[in-house]
Amino acid sequence: MAVLWAALCPRDAVAQRSAEEEQIKAVFLFNFAKYVDWPDAPAGTSASIRMCVPANPQFLALLRTTVQGEVINGRPLTAIELDGLDAARDCDILYVGDASSADAAAWSTAVRGRHTLTVGDGTLADGIVIAFVRDQNRVRFDINRGAAGQQNLAISSRLLGLARRVVEP
Repeated sequence: MAVLWAALCPRDAVAQRSAEEEQIKAVFLFNFAKYVDWPDAPAGTSASIRMCVPANPQFLALLRTTVQGEVINGRPLTAIELDGLDAARDCDILYVGDASSADAAAWSTAVRGRHTLTVGDGTLADGIVIAFVRDQNRVRFDINRGAAGQQNLAISSRLLGLARRVVEP
């Protein structure tokens, strides 16, 4: 019994850490929306801020719970599951998961020039504006100001100041 317990504990701890990490990322995405200005949605508009997630139902459920009933600058937040590249064109925030994957590259390309904040895991790959990184057992993020400029997004200096690293254009 003790051997079984020892074998299961590390996996449970990793699963718990992973779930906590996913929850932290959902909260970060919500907070990113507070510190980004989109050129095609002036303050006071009632159009929702569309937060999109392709092919990740567990993360989408966490994000929906996190943003349910939330409003930023008069704009309600909506978490949406994407079913194809064409649907991504209407996203304000697009979470692509592993930023170095071919899928992430396809999603980033689909929204290039569309005023979409692209967020991924691990690296500031081409087209990714914000990348989540693990730094000393914490979830942190890096920002690529050049990619933000290409998307015509204005990122608050307050958010830039919280980043682990900011890559200038």
